Amino acid sequence: MKKKLRIIARKKRSNIVLGQSGKEKLKNSINSCLKEIFSLKQDIKTASLYIPINNEISPYDFISMLKENKVILSMPFIDIKKKRMIFKEWDLNNKLQVGPYGNFEPLEKEKSILPQLVIVPLLMFDRELHRLGYGGGYYDKTIYYLRNYFKMKKKIFITIGLAYSIQVTKKLPIENHDMKLDYIITDKEILSRFY
Repeated sequence: MKKKLRIIARKKRSNIVLGQSGKEKLKNSINSCLKEIFSLKQDIKTASLYIPINNEISPYDFISMLKENKVILSMPFIDIKKKRMIFKEWDLNNKLQVGPYGNFEPLEKEKSILPQLVIVPLLMFDRELHRLGYGGGYYDKTIYYLRNYFKMKKKIFITIGLAYSIQVTKKLPIENHDMKLDYIITDKEILSRFY
């Protein structure tokens, strides 16, 4: 079921073109979401972004507000041998390499970071904040680990999915290991588990 959905979702996303008004709305929604997060939770020190591929929405609109709030940026790095995702410190000037799945990632030598705010790409989502990813389970495993780690440390941990509004579906098939997101931001709205 999920395999078929992924094929449909990839094809659908590859044809999406966001107009100028959609891009502006998306940027405003990102800023609004971050303002809300930083107004309530002042202790976010680290965040993770991603380099968009295959027509994913760019998370770069997050950068200026994160830097304003002195948040250390990182990017996912896939450790293929251990089948896990770790995060490496990243800045706009840092070199990147092509990862095992065609993604761009920091060099292995960069400092490892545990992000409190994770921005996530997706193929499809539902209004209950479930996401359909690429099938490797890297984000789900990582979100599960980080959520528990920061809960134990009594620190905030937040996940934000970025999607085009037409990537929504009525209901995704869910398995036990699938992690819900805290927010999903699209070119039309912000979904949140907080309201």
